[in-house]
Amino acid sequence: MTALPLRNRVAIVTGATRGIGRAVGERFASAGATVVGVYARSGEIAARLQAEMAERSQPGGYYQGAVDDPLFVGDLMKRVMAAYGRIDILVNNAGVTRDQLALRMSVEEWDDVLRTNLQGTLLCAAEAIPYMKLQGGGSVINVVSVSGLYGREAQANYSAAKGAVVGLTKLLARLHAEEGIRVNAVAPGMIATEMTERIPAGKMDNFLHHTHLKRQGTAQEIAEGILGLASGASGYLSGQVLKLDGGFLR
Repeated sequence: MTALPLRNRVAIVTGATRGIGRAVGERFASAGATVVGVYARSGEIAARLQAEMAERSQPGGYYQGAVDDPLFVGDLMKRVMAAYGRIDILVNNAGVTRDQLALRMSVEEWDDVLRTNLQGTLLCAAEAIPYMKLQGGGSVINVVSVSGLYGREAQANYSAAKGAVVGLTKLLARLHAEEGIRVNAVAPGMIATEMTERIPAGKMDNFLHHTHLKRQGTAQEIAEGILGLASGASGYLSGQVLKLDGGFLR
C-alpha cells in the first residue's frame, strides 16, 4: 500500500461526527482522500472538525441531514459531484439503536431503527452508485454489526436492520461488479464509542466473556479495516462481510 492510498479519491462517510464514522473520516483524510462527512446532529462537533480540516488545508466538508430522507441524499450526491467531480467511496456508517425486548418494542422503536440503518443505507447506495458507474468504478462499505449476524437480546430491530444490510451488500456486489464497483461490509463487535458507554456493566462483561480478545475494540481499529476495503489493497474482495469483532463467539 502506498503512503497515500486514497490520494485523489472522494469519500462520503455517513455518521461522521462520532465513533467509527469520525475515525474513518480522519483516517481517510490522512490517507489522502477528500472526505465529505454527513451528520444528523452534533453540529458543534461538525463545525470543529471542519475548522480542523481548514487548518490542515484538507479538502472536504460536512453536511447535515438525515440519510433516510430521499431529497437530502439525492441533493447531497449532486452537491458532492458539483464540488469535486466524482464519488469514489461511500461508507454507510450512520446508525441508531432503540433497544427493547422484542415483545415490548413499540412500532416507533422498530421504524426509527429500520429507517436509519436500512433505508438510509439503501438510499445512499442507490444515489452514489450511478455516479460510480459513470466514472468506471468505486467502493461501497456498509457498516453492519455482529448483532446482524448472530442476533442480540433486546435488539430485534437493530439485528433485523443490520442483517438486511448484509443481504443488500451481497446483492449490490453481484449487480455492480462488472461496472467496477465493489460492495462489502464490516461487522464490528463491541467497540468503545459513545454508543457503548450506555451499556450496563453486566451486559458488557458477558459480551467480552464470549470474545477471544477479552476487550472492546477501538474506532481506529475499525477505520483501518475500512481503509483496506476502500483502497486498492482489497481490489479482489467483493460481496464479503469482514468481521472486526475480536473473535466474538455468540
